[in-house]
Amino acid sequence: MWSMVLGLPVGILIAVLILPVYPPGFGAYALIVLLLSLAAAVVCLRYGYPALRALRQISVLLAASLAGVGLGTFVEQRLTPWGLQPGTTYYLTGTVSGVPKWGKYSRRYWLESECVGTRADRCDVFQNFLTLLWPVVVELTVSNPKVELQPGQTVRIQVQARSSRQDASPAQFNVARWLRTNHVVARVKLAKSSPVAVLSEPLVSVDRLRADLNRYLAMRSPQQGAGGSSGLSPYPVLLALVTGDRALMEDRHWYVFNRTGTTHLVAISGLHVGLVAAFVTLVTLPLFRRWRWLTARYPASHGALILAWAAALYYTALAGFALPTQRALIMLSVFVLLKLTGKARQLWFGLALAFCLVLVWDPVACLSLGFWLSFVAVYLILWLIGGSVDKPSIARQWTTVQLGLFVGLAPVLLWSVHSVSLVSAGTNIIAIPVIGFVVVPLTLIWASLWTVCPDQVQFLLQAVAVITDGLLWLLEMMASGHYSVWSVGQRGFGSLLLALLGVLWLVSAGLPGRIWGWLLMLPLLLPQVQGTGLYVMGSGVARLLVHDEERVWSISDSHWPQPVARWQSSLLQHWGIGWVQGGLGYHNSAALWLAPGPVITEFTLRVDGIGSRHLSTATYHNPCEKAHWRIGDTEIQRYSAESYPAQCAVGFEFNHKRWLYWPVQGVRAQLAIQEQLAGEQFDMLLLMPGRGRSTLPGLLTLLTPDARLITMKALSANDQEAVEASGIPVHVVKAHGYYHEPLP
Repeated sequence: MWSMVLGLPVGILIAVLILPVYPPGFGAYALIVLLLSLAAAVVCLRYGYPALRALRQISVLLAASLAGVGLGTFVEQRLTPWGLQPGTTYYLTGTVSGVPKWGKYSRRYWLESECVGTRADRCDVFQNFLTLLWPVVVELTVSNPKVELQPGQTVRIQVQARSSRQDASPAQFNVARWLRTNHVVARVKLAKSSPVAVLSEPLVSVDRLRADLNRYLAMRSPQQGAGGSSGLSPYPVLLALVTGDRALMEDRHWYVFNRTGTTHLVAISGLHVGLVAAFVTLVTLPLFRRWRWLTARYPASHGALILAWAAALYYTALAGFALPTQRALIMLSVFVLLKLTGKARQLWFGLALAFCLVLVWDPVACLSLGFWLSFVAVYLILWLIGGSVDKPSIARQWTTVQLGLFVGLAPVLLWSVHSVSLVSAGTNIIAIPVIGFVVVPLTLIWASLWTVCPDQVQFLLQAVAVITDGLLWLLEMMASGHYSVWSVGQRGFGSLLLALLGVLWLVSAGLPGRIWGWLLMLPLLLPQVQGTGLYVMGSGVARLLVHDEERVWSISDSHWPQPVARWQSSLLQHWGIGWVQGGLGYHNSAALWLAPGPVITEFTLRVDGIGSRHLSTATYHNPCEKAHWRIGDTEIQRYSAESYPAQCAVGFEFNHKRWLYWPVQGVRAQLAIQEQLAGEQFDMLLLMPGRGRSTLPGLLTLLTPDARLITMKALSANDQEAVEASGIPVHVVKAHGYYHEPLP
């Protein structure tokens, strides 16, 4: 049985994680090797060599691995992104699933596809033959305010491919991987004047209940804004805990949760499902013990477990059967099954079986970081408390688990997201019981009764909001410390393996020399200066950034009202530079919100006693205000025309090369500023193509023979012809990715 349970997930992991990385022929060669090994094992078993009887297990393992490779390859092909042609209209038939995501000017829906074709009577792009397994999802954007789809509806509509912009940056979010883990194969928009044909509509829909809860709590969220003791509205948190929808949460919510290591508390996962099941078990077990008819035939715990599993199923349905909740329900079902069959002591087999079933149910789940963190956390919990000789107290067990999870998950978090909360062990000791045994159960009770008697259970929602507000206040206090987060920047995979080995050394009972465990973690923990140099990145508008050991400065569009833009914060975290809201000294902040065009942002850095870097001050400049100024060792020069004071170009020197940053728009302004540049020579030109007649040929005359042109998007045909005639190489950020030039 172990061979089957281990072989299937190994094969699935090979198909999903390894085979797509290698050339197309690698998969065929790997299958041939596996088949030959399986044939050798069968031959040895057939002739009954005594020394080779152990190959029976090997043969089962290889057969299960082959089955896993086949299953993983099939699901990978099923979820391959569609190559929809821009401008072509497609006919889509699908069922609306999940809660709509509301934006300022549009709404986004997820549709489980049934038929997609270039004509209404054809399914030449996709036709679904498996209705229950591995749904194929399409993300639909609707801009027409008159069109509003309801969850659960099966509709037929006309759609077109939608182009999506993604920031080219060293810290860019892997959108393609996120789409694959959520089974999204295409992002489309509703075609203009497309009719919406509703083919069927269910009488009862859990997703519709989730949408109603979303609207109700969204209306209450602004009312709470300034009234709570924490300054953060608790209703977005309650909505995230009940339905899994985090659309109402603000950046301040995420800031507090990230710095306190409690982000997992607002993402429904195995922790929440398990806590709900544990709460129901603790409440109902004394009642079942008093039921003599049941206790005369079955243990009282069996009835409590079945009821707890039903409550977990209801919670999972209320969360929209999201993929993390499906994984949690599978793991809970395995535990309940082992408990009912009297095999609950086989914890390691239960964990392996749950790992296998989760991957069979959703093979691409292994692409998600949350998948690995959940199983690593369960593994650490079993490792920490599974081998205790003396049964410790509940408080000691709880503290041991939280400290062990902090140490055990820190390497994975530092390697993947480049930071870890140093106060997470303390905050989770308090926050998990409050959320799991008070907030979530009471909120579920309110949500269940709200559909029947909304006014009568209003007090229950208010009570839960007060408790959540108090918890948010505590988390805000914990997040305000300068050293509440440890950032290290990007690290290699080798340092992660050494750190994981050190973790096993530390949490294993009876191993001597614990100091070696900490030493193995040092390559991952110690701060390092990395990522220095000049970067050109962005999606539509150019963002130029220079990073050295003492400061980080950038030229970009104004990011008011955020003192640190999201893209800047992501890069700082990627490089291991920490910062605290309210801990920065701001200078000339009026330039950030008054500047009509680009803004220069200068961050100075300070180094603490252990070598970790933090933001110290933030200074903002309007590049069109002064003719000359200096940032560190870089002298910056403005080029402008008197008739166009709001537009200017910026020149500076980096790595013995003269750069020209050209954000100027409008033909007349460009020609006027080019006259001021007569006689200048530049080695690098950063261009943002605008609308109207191009003036690029005049800019090319300002470049040296060895110059390079960097542009955010592809040039027009005429400009491309002029560049090719001049022999100047072009780097297109949208096509080639961000541009990086290291420090000399």
